[in-house]
Amino acid sequence: MIILKWEPKIGIWCEEEDGIEKLRKNFFGQEKEGKVFLNPEEALYVITFLNGTCYIHEQPAGFNDIASYYVSRNPRLMIDYNAYRDWRDRGLILKKFSEIKLPKSESKKPKGERRYPSHSLRMEALSGKAHWYPESLFSVVDDEKAGQILFSTHWFGQLGVYRQERGNLLRLDFMETIFLSKHFGLKVIEASTDKPVTGEQILAQVSKKREYANRLYEVYEDWRMKGYVVKTGFKFGSHFRIYFPGASPALSPGKQDGEEKEWIHSRHVLHVFPKEQKLLVSEWARAVRVAHSVKKTFLLSVPELKEKDKIEHGPASHFLAFRRKKQGQNLVREDPGADKSRYLLIAFSEDDHIGGVELASLLKHAESLGLQLLLSITDRETSITYYVLSKILLPDSKHEYYEIEWMKP
Repeated sequence: MIILKWEPKIGIWCEEEDGIEKLRKNFFGQEKEGKVFLNPEEALYVITFLNGTCYIHEQPAGFNDIASYYVSRNPRLMIDYNAYRDWRDRGLILKKFSEIKLPKSESKKPKGERRYPSHSLRMEALSGKAHWYPESLFSVVDDEKAGQILFSTHWFGQLGVYRQERGNLLRLDFMETIFLSKHFGLKVIEASTDKPVTGEQILAQVSKKREYANRLYEVYEDWRMKGYVVKTGFKFGSHFRIYFPGASPALSPGKQDGEEKEWIHSRHVLHVFPKEQKLLVSEWARAVRVAHSVKKTFLLSVPELKEKDKIEHGPASHFLAFRRKKQGQNLVREDPGADKSRYLLIAFSEDDHIGGVELASLLKHAESLGLQLLLSITDRETSITYYVLSKILLPDSKHEYYEIEWMKP
């Protein structure tokens, strides 16, 4: 049994030798003047799962006694506690950010960055024209030769019926229409007036019907100009699916003549998260899960985010997470006293809302510490899902992009 004492103005501590040894062995608390002091999450875990007993003025103090007192200081205590409990149940160490001083060298080298390639999109000026249908938010190119070049060579639009190879009309969505008009001279005629319309005018029309149309187009343009193919991600719960430079809509050949041919599949989906927008965490996580269920990497964009937009986050609820390392032929858990932490862990519940600015600010904070951002999401049955975020380095981009991966500790 581990005996704890509690004085609200002082804290929660263990002073018995046997208890101190057990806590020290498992990296609980901080040692001061021959005692081990525990933070609220640690104390709650000890009395719930490690046969601990806590006393205040010689009277037993239960889980709710302790939690009710400290929740006034940290309203998110129960969410933080459940993240702590889950990490500890896995045999891993989680420490409060405020309890460990990070080495200066660690804060200079961001971890987990992903460097993506970039190739300039090269096309000749277009001689064809498209008819724009404002209410449908797409245009149609009926010149078969021009449509073939745009679709087969550069993978713009959809030629004929999707995956059926029927029809010779090329349909361009509003972003493709604007992009080709703006950068490659595609002549666009508004169908109802038979008058020319510019890409800027089309975007103004779309913005009246489609929320955040400007942000979507900015991200589309950013990736397209760097040689990527950007198509709708509707089926995967995201805004776009991304193909790396060099991809085409051509069917990949079967192994033998007569065998069914396979279509090329995207490996990435991208979701645009406007900085003003807030999403229910469960909805955000659902989109990530859909992408992972079809073996796609989930990318997140926070467009038009400036340094002045970012907000400071106090470290009260932040954790430093440690995993396991290889030692000889075995995997052993990392030691907070000897090993550098890998992650800045922030706990959420499925009923929380998270905004683009908040998420980007947390990412910036983790990056400044040389850590990866790890989000723990607790559902209503106390099960936890973890997502680790890595910054994408897309050359010459003014936007911020991140990979989000499901992680099993």
